[in-house]
Parts: sequence; C-alpha cells; structure tokens
Amino acid sequence: MTRSARFFNVKVVAIAAMAAACLMLGGCCLWRQPPVRFNVVQWNIGHFALGKASNTAITPEVSAARSAEYRAMIDKLKPDFLGVSEFESLFDTAGRLSTNEVFASFPTKVLGPKNHYQCNAIFTHFPCIRYEVIDYAKHRQNVYFIDSVFVLGGKEVHFVQSHLDWYRDNDGLRYALPQIQQLVEHFKDVPYVIISADYNVPEIGHFDAFVQAGYTVANNGRYAVLDNVVVKGFKVNELFAADNERKLSDHRIVGCVLEMQ
Repeated sequence: MTRSARFFNVKVVAIAAMAAACLMLGGCCLWRQPPVRFNVVQWNIGHFALGKASNTAITPEVSAARSAEYRAMIDKLKPDFLGVSEFESLFDTAGRLSTNEVFASFPTKVLGPKNHYQCNAIFTHFPCIRYEVIDYAKHRQNVYFIDSVFVLGGKEVHFVQSHLDWYRDNDGLRYALPQIQQLVEHFKDVPYVIISADYNVPEIGHFDAFVQAGYTVANNGRYAVLDNVVVKGFKVNELFAADNERKLSDHRIVGCVLEMQ
C-alpha cells in the first residue's frame, strides 16, 4: 500500500453490538442514534499554541484551567461532529494527552498522522465504519485529508477533515485550488459528503469548483471563509461562529446545522 492512500477497516459488527448494548442499558453510554439533522463544527485549534508553534505551549501550571476552557467551549457548542485542523496529541508540555484533557467526551476519535504543522482529527458521538488517509497529489506542505465513513439516516456519509496548503501569498493558491479540485474529483460519485477544513483560501470565489459540482458552501462570506464546511446531499439550515476573541486559537470556530436531503 502506498503512502498516498492509507486505509483502515473498523469492525462494524463489534461497533453495532456495542451500540445495541448501550440502547439495552437505557442509552447510558456516549453513543447516539444516527440522525438526519445534526451540527458540524470546524476548528483550527492551532496545536494549543495559538498558531504560533507546531507543538503545545500550555505549561503544567495552567493545564487544568486551560483544559477546562476548551471543554467549556465544546460543551457550549455541543457538536455532533467536530473536525479539528492543526490537531496536537499533547495538550501540555508535561505530556498530558488532548484526547483525555479536551476530547474525552467523544467515543469516536479518528486521528490522522502529524506531518510537521499538519495534523487532522475527527471527534463524534457516532460510530465510524471505516476511514482512509489520503495525501494531496500537488502540495507544498505535507497536507492530506481524512475520509471517514458513517451511516446516518440509513445512508453512507463521508465526513472529510483536512487542512489545505497555506496561501500566505497568491502563490499558495497554486496548491490550494488543485487540492480543492482533487476533493471534488475524489468524491464525484459519492452522494453524501461533508468536508470540514481550513481551506486556506481568502475569497468565496475560490470555492467555485465545489459549487459547480453541486456542493453548498456553509460559510459563504459571513465570516472569514478559510475555515469552512462544504457539503453535498445536505441542506445548510444554520451557520454560527464562536471564540471570536481568539482566546483558544488564532482561528475563529465555524459551524453549521445540516439536514440530510
């Protein structure tokens, strides 16, 4: 198997049995029944360093207080799907894991590899049946996307998490736009797709390839468009944002409410 496509199988029977057991116990566990209406949050979390370093800058002295702030934001938003760009496995410099300190409430954690500044993760309350990590064909940094598959409303839904090449100057668009085109091509025959990402493009017009392929861009200019959720097969019913003061990251959180069509 090549580096460009890494595929992971999940034991669907075991997951289904676990979900059934939870229901028999009165729903006391963290799994939720698959919905047809749910919310998605895209968060470039900046490695817990406000985007200023590739590793966390949180010290042990403030670790407990900071983790409480991150958890409070998640509790406020109550995301059904939380897509994280610039994920960092270490929450603080003492080695505490972010999956324990911040994301413990999510039973499904799909973590991509860390490639320098690039690392993506997906957190949700629904079981993932399989996922794949795919590198972009044209890239300047080691960027990739996670293609994870869920069954929602009786249909297979692909939830994609990514971080495209930085655009810092117009030259960066020579990479980000072909990466958008690769996403369009990769999912051209898939009816239900959710792509949560830091797209690293400055203008709504840079999403035209998605629009022409039948996608809806959730954040169509109300907020800075680089953090966005782009969907096919879903209606966007609501758009929202959080952490506008950039206290938890150097990026604003962007989310939306989706309804399966």
